[in-house]
Amino acid sequence: MKKLIRSEKGQGLVEYALILVLVAIVVLAVLLLLGPTVGNAFSNIVANLQRFTGGGSGVIQNVSATNALGNLTVTINVATSTNVTISGDVSHPSNPCSGSCTFNIGSAPAHGTLTVTAAAGGSVSTSW
Repeated sequence: MKKLIRSEKGQGLVEYALILVLVAIVVLAVLLLLGPTVGNAFSNIVANLQRFTGGGSGVIQNVSATNALGNLTVTINVATSTNVTISGDVSHPSNPCSGSCTFNIGSAPAHGTLTVTAAAGGSVSTSW
């Protein structure tokens, strides 16, 4: 009878360890699924705080550039209607932008950096 009691001594510890492993797996799965969404939310909060404290990019909220098969596309989100100019490793003349605008730059190097400047104030740089 004593042997039976001794062999169950570490059972509780093993059960707690298995529960911790299961919780860790669930937390990792949730982070992998929601990570980009949470990151974008924090980026938007930081951008808005910078804009109101004078350290941000003015009316430009977000800039992204994608180069698919040598064809560069630039997407710009602005808070108010303004003209935007793209400069840097590629350039694009001033164009009006309201809300979200997409510009097809055309052929571009595989990697580069560009700066988007708004006539209403502010600029943002990005790389592709």
